[in-house]
Amino acid sequence: MYNALLYRPKTSNRFASLMELYEQNYVLIRLLVPELRTLKPGTFVSRVPGAMELELHVLAHSRYTSTFSLTYRFGDQSARGRSQCEPDLALRLYHDARSCEVMSGLLPEGRVEVRRTRDLEEGRRLNRFLNKWLNYCIRQGHGFAQGSLSNDEYTHYCSQC
Repeated sequence: MYNALLYRPKTSNRFASLMELYEQNYVLIRLLVPELRTLKPGTFVSRVPGAMELELHVLAHSRYTSTFSLTYRFGDQSARGRSQCEPDLALRLYHDARSCEVMSGLLPEGRVEVRRTRDLEEGRRLNRFLNKWLNYCIRQGHGFAQGSLSNDEYTHYCSQC
């Protein structure tokens, strides 16, 4: 007699936990950017007193997905050979599946990660980082609402300071 529990694939629990992480990331992104679907492609900035500025780069929208990146932007640090954006994560939100995943990104350690879609452990690691970072940003008070400054408005605002 065939027992399905004995012959279950070893990755099934890891896959289920990864899907749960995608769903949690979706909820957190929706808290951070409630109107994501209505934002036009461009750069938006969230400023909170005492916290680093968080940048949202909306890249594209399609019927079922939104593609964007999320980063902190540091001052000019090219003299030290480091990127101005860390972490810098490319994300895809699936509206119909209500999930969000990391596509690729530059992590704080300075290494670029391009996620291989079949590697569950790599997906878990990148998406777990996103989950912790989103929780941190929300606790700090970051958010992108309809009234957020676009990059052009932000540049104009900064030139007046």
